[in-house]
Amino acid sequence: MSGKSIIGAMIGSILITLGIIWGLGFIGFFPGVDTKNTLIQTRYGEWNSPAFIFDNQLSYIKMTDTELNVTTSGNSRLLVSFSAMSIMTLDAAFTFRAGYNVSLLVEKAGNRTIQVDYYDGGAAYGSIRQISMDLYINYLTPKLPTGTYTVNVFWKSGFDATGSTNSLSVAHMGGASDYNFTRTLLVQELRV
Repeated sequence: MSGKSIIGAMIGSILITLGIIWGLGFIGFFPGVDTKNTLIQTRYGEWNSPAFIFDNQLSYIKMTDTELNVTTSGNSRLLVSFSAMSIMTLDAAFTFRAGYNVSLLVEKAGNRTIQVDYYDGGAAYGSIRQISMDLYINYLTPKLPTGTYTVNVFWKSGFDATGSTNSLSVAHMGGASDYNFTRTLLVQELRV
C-alpha cells in the first residue's frame, strides 16, 4: 500500500468518526454534546462612569449606568454576567467589619447576589485604606416567554461601620490615584 493510500484512509476514517459522533450527539447519545442551548443573540454594555455606595446606605440602590434591555424570542433562557474592579475605601477611624451586597437582577426572572466583605479585628489604623476587589456574578434564568427584560445591578451596605467615609466604588477616580476601570454586563439569549 502506498503512503498516499494510508494517509487517505486515515483522513477518511477520521472524517467518518467525526460524522458518527456528530450524528449521535445530535440525537442525544452523548450528553456532553449540547445541541439544544444554541446562542440566539448577545448584548454587551461597558461603562466607566464612577459609582459609589457608602456604608450608611442600608437598602438597595441601583448602580449608576449599569443596565441593559433585551427582548427575547421566547422559549429561551438568559445567561447574564456582570464584572467590575471595585475599590473598598476604609476611613482612618475604621474598625471591625465592612460588607456590601451586590445583586445582578433580571427583572421578572430572578437574581444572584454576592457579598463583598472586609474584616479587621485590630484597632483603627489612623489612615485611609483602599482595597481592590473583583466583582463577578453569573446568572442563568429559568425558561422565559417572549418579552423585554431589564438587567440591572443593585447594591447596598450590610451595616454602618465605624468611620464616616467607608465606601465601595467602581470606576473610582480622584486624588493621587486613578482607578478608572470599566464595568461590564454581558447578556446571551440561549434557545432551550
